[in-house]
Amino acid sequence: MLDLQMIALQIIEIIDTKVTTFKQNKNKMHNTGYVAEKQVLTRTIEDAIKLAEDIKPVPYSLISDLKALIKQL
Repeated sequence: MLDLQMIALQIIEIIDTKVTTFKQNKNKMHNTGYVAEKQVLTRTIEDAIKLAEDIKPVPYSLISDLKALIKQL
């Protein structure tokens, strides 16, 4: 179970970095690039949510934060 938690933390770190970069550059992006990057980030966050749901105890606050992050995109 510890391995799953470590992987989840690494994924969250990657998502955080990618979303921060996306937010900083979204006004400079062409529409097709913006839409594609947003889709990739949304799917990645959704996958992270599914992974987090498998961790016991379930980290509900993390799941809530990830869902809020999708809305911020």
